[in-house]
Order: sequence, then C-alpha cells, then structure tokens
Amino acid sequence: MPGFTGHTVANSVALVGTSAFMYWQGWSLQDIFFVDTGIVISTLILSPDMDLFTSKPMNGWGILRVFWWPYSKLVKHRDRLHTPIVGTTVRWLYTLGLLALLVLLFRFWFRRIGLQVEFSFDGDREDIIFNLLYVLDVYIGAAIADALHFVLDMFVREPRRARGNRRALRREPDPSLFGE
Repeated sequence: MPGFTGHTVANSVALVGTSAFMYWQGWSLQDIFFVDTGIVISTLILSPDMDLFTSKPMNGWGILRVFWWPYSKLVKHRDRLHTPIVGTTVRWLYTLGLLALLVLLFRFWFRRIGLQVEFSFDGDREDIIFNLLYVLDVYIGAAIADALHFVLDMFVREPRRARGNRRALRREPDPSLFGE
C-alpha cells in the first residue's frame, strides 16, 4: 500500500491531468477550480484513510481529529467505505453532519447568551441550483482522488503480499519433503 507521499504525488498528477483535460474540453475556469478543490480536499483533509486514527490526513486535523474518532472505530480499514463513490459519500456526509451539529450548538449557545444570529438560506431557485452545481464539482474532484487512491492501494498492495508469501515459503519448508 502506498503511503501518504505516494497518494499525494499520484493525486497531484491527477490534478494537473484533470485540469488540462477539463480546459481542453471547454469547462469554465470556476468548474475546473472546484473540481481541483475536491481533489485537494480528498487528498489532504478527507482521505479514504480517515479510518486510520494515525494517518497523516487525520493528523492534519490537529485537535479536531477527536471528531473522527467514532468514524475510525466504526469503520474498518479497506472495507466498503474505502471504495470511491460509497466511501466519498459517507465521509462527506459525516463531515456535513459534524458541521451541522456544530452550527446547531453554536446557535443554541448564541441564544443562551442573548445573541440573535439568523441563518438564512433565502435565494432564487436558480441561485441555489447554480451553487449546488459547484458543490457537485467539488464532489467529482473528491471522487476522482478517492478512485485513484483505491486503484493505487489495489495495485501496490498485491506485489507486497506476493513478496511476503514468497518469503514465508522460503522460511517454512514443505513438511512432505521430510516424510512427515
């Protein structure tokens, strides 16, 4: 399995390649920016390795990584939530759930101390759809980075396992050779 550096280098190459391809296809600069943002976020902040409490993306959260402790205990490394679309969706929904919980707690706290802060999501339907399309761009970038992470884990893990099996075979002689 490649380490953090291997995944970061591969996702950096994917970022450049995706940007060039999208530019060549005529995507707007805003769309390219938000897809690239999704790749960066999924590489450095919301990696598929968030289930490992000692991973570099997890350490990047600093003291806030305590919020990821339940996730790391509930999710086993390389289970279904390590796959690109499902894992990406669950990690992003988990993050949005944490943010919603924090917003509700702060809103309650502000009311307790007498501050009136209104959270308004008013806007035209077109504005909301327009902004949700940028959120979709970020999600697409995250899914690209997670897919590359998954592919790297699959292709780099196999040779190490095979090499380890060969070593184990060299150490343990076949019992049938000794007439046992």
